[in-house]
Amino acid sequence: MGDNNNQRGPNLDKLEKLIDTLRKYPDGIWLRKLSRESSLPVSTVHYYIEEKIDSFVESKGAKDGDGRYFGIRLIKLKDGIKNQLDSGKPVEYLLKARNILTED
Repeated sequence: MGDNNNQRGPNLDKLEKLIDTLRKYPDGIWLRKLSRESSLPVSTVHYYIEEKIDSFVESKGAKDGDGRYFGIRLIKLKDGIKNQLDSGKPVEYLLKARNILTED
């Protein structure tokens, strides 16, 4: 995992934990289980899924009138992201390519 002491923006260690956990569940995982298995608080998982890696994931579940998920929500990596990771691309490379992580 990366050294985040001098990094601005999202925490690489947290992102790697989330993505590594998602890789274990190609058919998807519930948000709360993702939180438990990645050892990150639900609020942190929700923030990263919604605000940082939304382009990496697909979500299924009930939405309210404003389009926000509520209740049970299933999350999985998009096939293209999973294929890139499976072919050996490092998580950090994909995050930088999508401007989620920036270099100082």
